[in-house]
Amino acid sequence: MLIVLCSGGHSPGVTTAGLALTLTWPREVLFAECDPAGGSVLSGYLIGHPQDRGLGEWAVQLRRGADAATTLAEHVLQLNGPENRRILPGLATPSQVSSVQPLWPGIAETFAATAGDVIADIGRIGGADTPVPLLATADQLLVIAQPTLRDLSALAPRLAEITAVRGHRPSPRVLLAGDGPYGRREVARTLGAEVTGHLPRDPKAAAVLTHGAGSERYLSRSLLLRAARSLGTKLCEQVAA
Repeated sequence: MLIVLCSGGHSPGVTTAGLALTLTWPREVLFAECDPAGGSVLSGYLIGHPQDRGLGEWAVQLRRGADAATTLAEHVLQLNGPENRRILPGLATPSQVSSVQPLWPGIAETFAATAGDVIADIGRIGGADTPVPLLATADQLLVIAQPTLRDLSALAPRLAEITAVRGHRPSPRVLLAGDGPYGRREVARTLGAEVTGHLPRDPKAAAVLTHGAGSERYLSRSLLLRAARSLGTKLCEQVAA
């Protein structure tokens, strides 16, 4: 299953949400940083890990004609723990964006065929560099927004664009993150879209995931990861059904 996470215009914490889901996912999973604006996990949550792996290095091999599925395994980082959870770090420099752009169709196909599940973070959409093949190929597409007028106003026009790109595939769903004055039912009614969950504001857990700061022991009992665990289980059960 390929799950794509994105935002409709602002920065409500797509990468943080993706990492939270990855760390609590009930099955084998790969988290892929595919944001054209660049990756952040190697300088944040995975600080201190090898810097020579990731999407950019994988793209170099793909341009040389290497087999995508075989070489992908060479560029992911394995997380500690009994579950098979891996991370493909994102682009390291802006110069890599143009070189990876023509590769998105093949990358999307590879993710869709990868054993286990893939959670792909593509960041803010709407620009010329948006990886549209990932939007079109995803089995599930979650658009993350803070329940504020600013975020929801930016999201509304994007939903129609994404739905058109998706064709016959399931419509995008909204995942709320953080604090705001609007509840799930009101957001769903206003946007005309399903709201699949809400990840609470949790600065302490977010600091670990975004900056590698603080104690990772806190994560397992944090409100953020508890909500992510519940959401991940729900998403997997829906696909199974």
